[in-house]
Amino acid sequence: MVLHRPHAKQPHAESRPLPLSHDVSTPLAWSVLLALTALFVLLAVNSLVQKSVTVDEFGHLPAGFNLLRTADFGYCDYNPPLMNVLSSLPLLVMDLPDKTVAVPAEEEHRYSFWVNGYSFMNRHREHYHEMFVRARLVTVAAGAVLGWLAFLLARQLAPAGPNAAGLLAAGLVWLSPETLAHARLVTTDVGAAVVLLLSVLTFHRFLRSGALRHLILAGLALGLAQLLKFTCVYLYPALAVLAWVWTWRDRESSRLRLAGKVVGIFLLSLLVLNAGYLFQGTGNRLDSFALKSGSASRMQAWLPGWTPVLLPEHYVQGFDGQLADAESDEPSFLFGDRYTGGRWYFYVAILAIKTPIPLILLGLIAVAVAIRRRSGLFNHLLLLLPAGTILASFSFLSNHQVGIRLVLPATTLIWIWVATVLAGARRNRTLTAAIAGLLAWLAAETLLIHPDYLAYFNQLIGGPAQGHRYALDSNLDWGQDLPKLKRYMEEHHLERIQLLYFGRVDPAVYGIEYEVPRIGVRAGPVAVSTSLYGRGYLLNDHGALYETDAVPHLPGLFGKPVASLGHSIHVYDIQPRRQADHPVP
Repeated sequence: MVLHRPHAKQPHAESRPLPLSHDVSTPLAWSVLLALTALFVLLAVNSLVQKSVTVDEFGHLPAGFNLLRTADFGYCDYNPPLMNVLSSLPLLVMDLPDKTVAVPAEEEHRYSFWVNGYSFMNRHREHYHEMFVRARLVTVAAGAVLGWLAFLLARQLAPAGPNAAGLLAAGLVWLSPETLAHARLVTTDVGAAVVLLLSVLTFHRFLRSGALRHLILAGLALGLAQLLKFTCVYLYPALAVLAWVWTWRDRESSRLRLAGKVVGIFLLSLLVLNAGYLFQGTGNRLDSFALKSGSASRMQAWLPGWTPVLLPEHYVQGFDGQLADAESDEPSFLFGDRYTGGRWYFYVAILAIKTPIPLILLGLIAVAVAIRRRSGLFNHLLLLLPAGTILASFSFLSNHQVGIRLVLPATTLIWIWVATVLAGARRNRTLTAAIAGLLAWLAAETLLIHPDYLAYFNQLIGGPAQGHRYALDSNLDWGQDLPKLKRYMEEHHLERIQLLYFGRVDPAVYGIEYEVPRIGVRAGPVAVSTSLYGRGYLLNDHGALYETDAVPHLPGLFGKPVASLGHSIHVYDIQPRRQADHPVP
């Protein structure tokens, strides 16, 4: 019941909060949600069939396939197994001539992410692209689930306008070029966003009810998150803090009882984690592990060697491997500068240039609204604390900084927060028109970049055409445009091309006749992957791997490109007078 003072001055109609009766009707909301789902799936599927196998996909699918065929979790040491296994399920119904697992002769390469990738490619060259197309559909389904979870969580957090909040959240998530970029690849990033969102949703419901069924659901979701990506370990401190804040919000709740239930959720999640690995190696002695990372090695030296490790063996090894990667001095690239060691502002800078401007403006409006309202602190923390934890960990604790995809779970939570704040804002015609205009702008940006979502950059740096000057690797060029190169060669009647390609796949798999200019480029057409402008890489020369340094991006060497294929491959026409006086390293 809402009580009104009879003589209180009422706000002007246009500035009143949107009442529940003016929310989007539930039947209409579900109809719009289904339409948005169909649009998302259509865009993702239409894009994925046009793109070649990217760098990390090259290893993810073989890892899952090998695990399914052998039940040996060593093949998924690079990442937890759940998403790789799900992506591999469609391969089981394919009529493949060879479904065996070829183990590398060298024992040290038995579980190698990359060695097994090459073996998988060579054994399935005729069906290679089709296999990845089918596997990518699993990630598209995960992306669809992500939007639905965003819808449900936003509805839960915005009782004044639940349907409007839910639709806005789903729309912001699905229309983000970054979501579409990775929701069509056989990787773990979108899957991680799904399970993180599911963990937040179920944990919030547990806090609200305290019911046993919600405790169990929260524990299951948190356990699934650990089976999908190692970075989901950051959920544990974030959820613990949220539970502590909840006790201050709800003075009637018993802190000790709630703490016990949260511990129960954490223990249940560890049970799910161990069950996901079939308890293989659970309870092994600490001194049985050959740990590589500095932090894990220090812990191993400090604790007694007989200490039982109540985690699966391959989970521990994979987690340690990821820590070692984070501590390494692998080169990163930002704003034309190639460097080693992490920079705290790397992901903030990447977000600033790869997030569509209308999304940035919607976020700024949401910040202004939230500051003005000064209410709903817990709901803000519920979304922003896990997001901030992820961003901070990658910004301050990792020396190996590559793609915005790693913080995709964080940005998903941020867009849901934006939706819930805007849905609860005091409405006036100006604000409503601004939000509608920005949503239309976002939709236009997403449609215009189709199908080249990986290469999206906003207008602050001049759009995708200038992206290679600011960020590389999975931010722009992950080896995805071999089909476009093949079509370009057919349209220009090129039987063969000089090729410097950033990717693991042998371009011959896509029917491309090529040569790698090891000594130097000669007169004629040459195609260069833009990621090679800022870093060296292993070039695949018809099965032989050839290491190269960064390729100089100098007009005096190649001239201006005659074509840009998906913004990730530049094609040059080298004239005889420009025949390489300077060999490509």
